[in-house]
Amino acid sequence: METELSQRLAKVLWRCASHGQVLPYQRFHALCDKAVPLPQRYAALESAIKTLGDLGDIDYGVLMALDSGLPGAEFFQRYLRHRHGEYVTQMGDPKYQRQTLARKRTLVARERDRVYAHARMMEEERAKQAA
Repeated sequence: METELSQRLAKVLWRCASHGQVLPYQRFHALCDKAVPLPQRYAALESAIKTLGDLGDIDYGVLMALDSGLPGAEFFQRYLRHRHGEYVTQMGDPKYQRQTLARKRTLVARERDRVYAHARMMEEERAKQAA
């Protein structure tokens, strides 16, 4: 079941990326069966994100959006874990510096631009191969 959910979430994230959109958490939860516990939902989301790209290069989880427009804390934790140097350069070291909303917005905007560009590039490659 988690694999099926993961595949469905990957397709939805891909569609969002290729259309320059985000995926609100409310819509994410609506895509899940009500019987699926939160830990399983988030595990499926993590799996979907990993299938769309190498987290050391690109993180499709940036497309998730709270009411503030930003992704949840799991995105920032994942970014810090997989791209520590980039994170510290853009946000400052979390051990010594508070992570401001302005810096979070800047980091998210950059990563979303990368994801949208990645999706466009992949779509163009698919179109060339199909032709």
